Amino acid sequence: MKRISSLIGSALSVLLLGSCLTITEKQIIPPPWRPAPVEGADGISGKPPVGQIAPVYYSANEIPQIDGNFSEWEGLGGVYTRVMVYGGLVNPKNTDGHFVVRTDGKNLYLFADITDDDPMVNPFPAPQAWRGDSVEFFFGTDTSPHKFYKNTDKRLRFVPKSKTNPRQVEISINDQTVSIPDLQAAFVYRDSGYQLEAKIPLSALNNNPLKMGQKVRLEFQINDADEGKERSRLVHWMSQEDKSYMDASTWGDGKVQALPKIGEVK
Repeated sequence: MKRISSLIGSALSVLLLGSCLTITEKQIIPPPWRPAPVEGADGISGKPPVGQIAPVYYSANEIPQIDGNFSEWEGLGGVYTRVMVYGGLVNPKNTDGHFVVRTDGKNLYLFADITDDDPMVNPFPAPQAWRGDSVEFFFGTDTSPHKFYKNTDKRLRFVPKSKTNPRQVEISINDQTVSIPDLQAAFVYRDSGYQLEAKIPLSALNNNPLKMGQKVRLEFQINDADEGKERSRLVHWMSQEDKSYMDASTWGDGKVQALPKIGEVK
């Protein structure tokens, strides 16, 4: 009888141990990351431009039209995405981006001039479109130190769907596909890349109107996938890691300033 009780006790112990192993949550181990290369082609540094302030040009009267004509952006200085998160050394002939931001107070206007030696349309839906050629723009008005997204921190992804129809674009905000009437975008392709311009209502980002001199937070990102395959290069303006989508502390600083008058543009 004692032997039977012992066998039953052992069996129950095994069942309980198996149950514990089944319901115990597994710890997720983050993958290792490698720092961006410090130098790239043509002597361009791959280091983040720490201290650089991205201008947000303000004008209530001179307002860009989202029509695929980029003349309103000519001569305006912005920032370059040359921090290789992964994909090898910085090579501006392969993947490069010049970004400019404007505002009329109520809306943001984004311009991106992307160099890409193999520009492609993107077949993925916007929430998964980081896997192909696309542009991402991060914006927030809460400048207090914080890591987790506040309600005003937003990440927009602009996804080109056609080389012949500039307006055939899919857009997501924080990985949710959106269709907002006044949220507009246009892509225009060329052999060596593409250009993007977009109008973004601040109300769609849960942000109040902007004022002259106001400080903001931003990040810019290029997703690059050659030959129609998965993303092979990820490039930022400021962050060396692929975590800007969840960590707002990796973004850079921006400031609202007057749009230069004609003749003052450098």
